[in-house]
Amino acid sequence: MLRKYVDHGVAAAWGGAEATVFFIVPDLWTSWLALHNPRRGIATTVSALAGALAGGALNYTVAQRMQPDDTEKILTSIPGISTQMVADVERQLDEQGWSALVLGPTRGVPYKIYARTLAHGHESFREFMLLSVPARMMRFLAVTAGVAGLGKLSDRMGASKFEKSSVFLAGWGAFYTWYFTKGPGQTHAS
Repeated sequence: MLRKYVDHGVAAAWGGAEATVFFIVPDLWTSWLALHNPRRGIATTVSALAGALAGGALNYTVAQRMQPDDTEKILTSIPGISTQMVADVERQLDEQGWSALVLGPTRGVPYKIYARTLAHGHESFREFMLLSVPARMMRFLAVTAGVAGLGKLSDRMGASKFEKSSVFLAGWGAFYTWYFTKGPGQTHAS
């Protein structure tokens, strides 16, 4: 029973931290749990969502009280976020409206940038919170359920817990190596 509270507490805290200033997604935690116990991992996506909503609300509220240049400096000090990424989010929101918020996080663009930009644009807090649910939950569920499926497949193939865990950690390590060197927030010379 205690483990269940720890699982959900970590997911919620991680979701809140990543929605504000942390740079590793809570999907790492929820998918780790799902690798070995799919039901346990999927259940924690709800807690990660709750934390993300709290963090998004905090981010939005604080950004409203600050100057855009100041919030941009904070965002671009976070690994994986560039000035170009912030400008891209501003342009996406201008061109696509609220759909940019929903689709952006599925493309590897941090939710925190959308929260900040919508706050500076004086967009509806209520609408921001409502649309944050699919914006966050789509990816949380997709990643967590995908890893759960791979875990089940690995079990059928006779992989040991150590082998599954090693592949999992290597996969996330490869993803973040790519993300921090060539991902959407990195500027590249052409």
